[in-house]
Amino acid sequence: MALPDILPYRLSMDASVEPFRSEVEYACAFLDRAHYLERRPEADMVLHYGPRPPTGAVLVPAILFPRGVLLDDAGIRLNRELFTMMMPDKASTGFLPPSKGQVVSELLDYDALGLIFFLLSRIEEREAQTTDSYGRFRYKDALATRLDRHAEPLADEAARDLARCLWRRKEVANRSNYALRLTHDVDRLRHYHRPFEPVRNAAGDIVKRRQPLAALRRLRNAYLRGEPWGSFREIMLLSEAVGQVSHFYFMGPTSHPKDSPYAIRMNNLLKRLMDEIQRRGHAIGFHAGYATSENAEEWRRQRDGLETIVGSRVRDGRQHVLQYSALNTPDIWDDAGMQREETLSFPEATGFRSGTCRNYQAYSLKRRQILPLEQCATAVADFGLFGGKYRDLSIDDSLAECRPAYEACRKYGGDFVVLYHTGIQSSRSREFYARLLEEIV
Repeated sequence: MALPDILPYRLSMDASVEPFRSEVEYACAFLDRAHYLERRPEADMVLHYGPRPPTGAVLVPAILFPRGVLLDDAGIRLNRELFTMMMPDKASTGFLPPSKGQVVSELLDYDALGLIFFLLSRIEEREAQTTDSYGRFRYKDALATRLDRHAEPLADEAARDLARCLWRRKEVANRSNYALRLTHDVDRLRHYHRPFEPVRNAAGDIVKRRQPLAALRRLRNAYLRGEPWGSFREIMLLSEAVGQVSHFYFMGPTSHPKDSPYAIRMNNLLKRLMDEIQRRGHAIGFHAGYATSENAEEWRRQRDGLETIVGSRVRDGRQHVLQYSALNTPDIWDDAGMQREETLSFPEATGFRSGTCRNYQAYSLKRRQILPLEQCATAVADFGLFGGKYRDLSIDDSLAECRPAYEACRKYGGDFVVLYHTGIQSSRSREFYARLLEEIV
């Protein structure tokens, strides 16, 4: 089947937004990867950003730039006070696609290029004024959440509208292709972090809480469940049954109290487990430990330690507990030669934290340049659906929530990234995951 032709266009910018060419070109690079478009300086078709467009150009109004951001020696950041005034918590801002209907015109009525940069770069997360107990940007503070658009891949919608205007067509082909990606954070190998931890807790069940049966259940789960083999083999069997590869993200050597020290204390077991994973054709990645999202030295120490255990390089993964610094994390991963990073997810809701279901290149807010590192939002996180920390949904409600995200990935040619932890004991979580795979494969 022949591929669609590529439509060449050239980018034109008003002098008032010219200082932000790097950011606008980043948005255009995403547009070109999403659809069959390519910037060429000699092209007749013109995409213009800002006021005073050339005759015949496709005009994109400039809303984010120049007033909504600030430049300094530390890169680019939001002008939070002015941006808040520009983006009231209303349905229509001139910054987001219309909620209903389609934009099929040579004149866009919203800042599609600014929106793509805003979402993909996560500039709204830089220097957040309030964070949660893990130091993370809060779901409720995201602009898309405040405008009740959090379930939509808004960057993909913006790219589609731009492509429609340039192609002058109602329907445009995706340049990217749908894929399913099954990922598994390994927060612990066994049902405990340290060997005597269950004994100590069982003693508390007996002495303090006077619950001897709870103590027995705790000890049985810790020592007699056959972990990690049972959990990992069950996950691999499910993936193999549907022709998929599981990506297991392991911690490196770490002693932080919020991490698990299995790479230090269970080294031989870890090696045997990794050998079986690789022998069966599955993949190993890096689960960067707590407080490494802004600490390049500790991040690299843990990653290098994991590679020593694996005996090969690891080039993809996710930060522990979804800790993410918009200013530092992409640079840390890119500087270390990593290829793919999948931290971006909100456990409070299934969807696309970066506004897209597609893979895209990261952007350095401090260096103001496109990075080779690929990023992709994690659409579904098991711990956000069950357990009560964030929510505790039924299996049917969880599956219903996942369907729009899956359908968006199909529609836009994105990656449906699922996070399902190893070591899960809940029968409800396990049934949900098995049924999810049956439904989407």
